[in-house]
Amino acid sequence: MAMRIRLMALVALILVSACGRVSSAAPAGNYRLYEAAARPDAPMVALIDTRSRAAHDQLPLGTPSSDWKHYYAVRSGSLLDIDPETGTTTMRVGLPGDYMLPPATNSGIPGGLSQNGRWLVLQRFDRQAQTLPSKSHFLMFDTSGMDVRRSIDLDGYFQFDAISNDGERLFLIQYINSSDYHVRVYSVGGGALDPNFVVDKNDGGDAMNGLKLTGVASHDGQWLFSVYARANQGAFIHALNLDAGFAVCLELPGTGYTDTDRSSLDWSLALSPDGNHLYATNPALGVVTTILLKDYPTV
Repeated sequence: MAMRIRLMALVALILVSACGRVSSAAPAGNYRLYEAAARPDAPMVALIDTRSRAAHDQLPLGTPSSDWKHYYAVRSGSLLDIDPETGTTTMRVGLPGDYMLPPATNSGIPGGLSQNGRWLVLQRFDRQAQTLPSKSHFLMFDTSGMDVRRSIDLDGYFQFDAISNDGERLFLIQYINSSDYHVRVYSVGGGALDPNFVVDKNDGGDAMNGLKLTGVASHDGQWLFSVYARANQGAFIHALNLDAGFAVCLELPGTGYTDTDRSSLDWSLALSPDGNHLYATNPALGVVTTILLKDYPTV
C-alpha cells in the first residue's frame, strides 16, 4: 500500500446521495431531497420539499437504484420495491428469515445493489452471544422480476461487499476475527466460493484490517472504491475491480484513529459528475484528495 496520492485542494463542496453517487446534472425546478434520519422507533428517510423545506413524507431506510426509479427496503419480514417519487410500494416479497439489506457505510446506510441496479443482495447471520457469527446466508434477487436467483449459505462470518453488473461475481468480506479479514469471491454461476483471496495488486497482500467507512462504485460498475480507517495507520482506499477480481490499495494522508483523535473516521468519497475523478474528503483534517480514474489506476 505504498502508492502515494497527490493532494489537489484544501476545500471542496461535494453533494452525495445516500448511495454515494453524484448526479450528472443539477435538477431543474422543484425537486425532492431524500435525507436519512433517526427516530426513536426506527431509522427512516425523510422526503423534503426543497422550496418549502418541509418534510412531507417518509420512507423506511433503504437503498435506491442509480436512476432513482426504484427504492428497496426491508420491513416486517418482506422486501419492498418502492416508487421513490410517490412512496407507493409496487412489489412486496416475503423473506424466509430475518434477512436485511447489507450496510454500505459505517453509519448504517444500506446497500446491496449492483451498480446497474439489476441485482440486489440481502444477508443474515447465525449468531451466538459475544462471538462472530457461525454461518452467513445471502439471497440474491434479480430485480427485473424480484425473483431469487441464488440462495447462498456459508460457514463462518461473511459480509456483503459488492456484486458485479453481470451478477456472476459476489464479493464478500470474510472475517478472521473482529478486526482482520479477507476479500473473497463467490461464483454465482458455479455456486462455490473461490479458494483464492482477492489480493492487493501492489504488494500481493491478502489480509486486511480496518473499519469500512463508505464506498462508491464507478459509473460503469467496474470498480468499487471503499475507504477504510485504521487504528494504527492512516486511512486507505480499497479499489476493487469487480470484473477481474483484484484490488489496489491507495494510502490517504493522516494517521490512525485513537480514543482522543477520531479525525481519520471522517473520510468520505464522491465521484465527479463525469465519473473521471474520485474525491476523498476529510473535513476534520481539512483536505481533499483527487484521484484520476481515466485509465485507472493512474494517480
